[in-house]
This record gives sequence, C-alpha cells and structure tokens, in this order.
Amino acid sequence: MNNGMGANWLAEQIALQYSIPIPLVEIVSEEEIKLTCDDYGKDTFDGLTVYERENDCFYIHLNTANGNRPDSTKGRFTLAHELGHYFIDHHRIALINGVMQPHCHTYNPFGSNEAWIIEREADDFAASLLMPWLLLKQDLRQEKFNGTVILNLSKKYNVSFSAMSIRCLKYDYIPMMLVYAVDGMVKWQLHNKDFPFWQLKHGKALVPENSVMGEYFNHDDDSDCWNDEIVFAGDCFYTFSQEQNNLKFYEYCIPYKNKAFSMFWQKD
Repeated sequence: MNNGMGANWLAEQIALQYSIPIPLVEIVSEEEIKLTCDDYGKDTFDGLTVYERENDCFYIHLNTANGNRPDSTKGRFTLAHELGHYFIDHHRIALINGVMQPHCHTYNPFGSNEAWIIEREADDFAASLLMPWLLLKQDLRQEKFNGTVILNLSKKYNVSFSAMSIRCLKYDYIPMMLVYAVDGMVKWQLHNKDFPFWQLKHGKALVPENSVMGEYFNHDDDSDCWNDEIVFAGDCFYTFSQEQNNLKFYEYCIPYKNKAFSMFWQKD
C-alpha cells in the first residue's frame, strides 16, 4: 500500500472486484492464507493473524466459541478485520518482521496507544471491505431512509444491523444517534456532527424510560421494536428548551435478551 493510500481506500478497491456480499473466504483462498475456525475458549480472542516464517505463510484463526463462524455476521467482520492486518502494508510488514506480535482483541476502545490505533485501522478496513461506500450509497438512495432499509441492506451485505448503521453514521449519510445498552444501562452511544443533541436524557447512564428501548427494558415490552416509532426529543435527549422537547424523532430498536440497540434520526 502506498504512503498516500488509506486503509479505507485500499479495502474499497479490493471490494469492488467482487460481488455483494463480499466473499471473504474466496479472498482468503486467493491470497493463499490458511484459515482455521476452532473453539479457542470464550475468554481468549475473536480473531488472530499469525505469520510463520518457516512456511512463509499467513494464518488466520477464528474463534467459533465466540460466534465467529465465517458465515455469521460477527465472524465475517472478524475475518475482514484480520484481513486488514494482512492487506495493510505496515501491519503485514510488521508481522513478517516480528515488530508486531500476533495479539488478541483486548485493546482499550477509548485509548490512544499504538495497539488501539492498529486495531482501529483494521476495523475501518473491515467496514470498507464489507460495505464499500461507493456501492452502499447507491443502495441507500433507492428508498427513503428508515430502519427497514438498514435492516434489508444489512442482510444484503451480510453484516449486522449495528455495523450497517455505524457505517451510515460515519459517512454522515443523515444526522443520527446510535445507542447500545445492556440491562437498561447505556454501554455506548455515537452521533454524527449534524445530529442536534449530543447526549441522551440521562447521559451515559440509564436508558431514557420513555424511549422504545426504555419500554423494552423497564416493562419487557417489545411491541414497538423493529418499527420506526415516533419519539419526542424531551423524552430521549438532553434538551435546553420546550421547543426542543417537542421535536419529533424516529427510533428503530432491536432487542435481544438483556441487550438492545437503537437508531435515532429526526422526523422530516
């Protein structure tokens, strides 16, 4: 990869050589990488890339104990991430020279150390490989934005709903906020620069009780999940005026056991 060539650009160029969904196992085979999918235990790693000098060969290990099958959405993202370590020049060269040791995915998501930067580059590569923006933006323009569109596109590209929505957020397709919660507590939230609010009603603590996600956690009510439900800014976000309180937004919530993921965007 040339110095002026970013990981995202490289991944998109590779992706455009294939059809959607991107055939990752085919890419692995064409590059003569050895892929091993096995149970390495739940508290170990998701994926691991190793270079063996004796064989002059790269090996990618996927941990099926954590759901990383090559045909699952999680496994596909993990495999695409590991391919990032192979295709990004300074990652691959560092592995070959022993400068970068094979490492498990235990980096600090809010850190600034070298390992975190390397992992973030591989994540960005994976997103661009699986969801090349040149193709994805054309698909998005076919219909008015809504939760079902994102759900259907995630199925088409064989990625998770969260991965697809994060991709749209990072490219500022529309102003949006994404929230992931466990047991009624916010684990993380993301919003792009044009979204009118910067935090939820209770900050990074409790899920807003009058949101769809809040109804799911507080009343075990999923009747409004999997739909574009209208919610009010005053119920969901930290606002500054009554006028802001009355602004209408859509929330599309996907629940799973004690977890939930919501996508918010403003109603036209």
